[in-house]
Amino acid sequence: MRFLKYEGPADPTTTGSLGNVFRYKNWDLNVFITYSFGNKVRLDPVFSSRYDDMDALPKEFRNRFVHAGDEFKTNVPVIASRRQRQNDPDLRIAYNCYNYSDARIAKGDFIRMKEISLGYSFPASLINYIGVNSMSLKLQATNLFLFYADKKLNGQDPEFFNTGGVAAPTPKQFTLTLRLGL
Repeated sequence: MRFLKYEGPADPTTTGSLGNVFRYKNWDLNVFITYSFGNKVRLDPVFSSRYDDMDALPKEFRNRFVHAGDEFKTNVPVIASRRQRQNDPDLRIAYNCYNYSDARIAKGDFIRMKEISLGYSFPASLINYIGVNSMSLKLQATNLFLFYADKKLNGQDPEFFNTGGVAAPTPKQFTLTLRLGL
């Protein structure tokens, strides 16, 4: 196994979060940030010797070999032509090797805005008029954006590990809550 190269752990060595609630009169602002550092992520194996109309091509293809001399500017392979595939039947092996090479490893470090919410507790004068004990309204957003992630990820979520099967990254979520205490 001399040809294998250790890049680092797949699991983060440091994880944590920061959260705080800011209150002013009847308003509450909750901010929750998560972070993770110290791991490596293998980029999705998107390179192939053949593509069709059903394939979605990632941003990385913008930086691929296109003209002679591009090999001095980038390590992203060319999209193989039909002639190249016919002349080299083992071309698919080369693309597979590229997909699993150290060129397709990125740092898994990230800082994410995990949750932010804004709440309002209605004043007693309005609550008594309506006839309830308490009433509040809250707008909450989850998984909004990354403050930091390795640029090499090109939009791939560092927190989502594609381990096979049916899976999808956690989407952005927005929730509006009206809470009545009777």
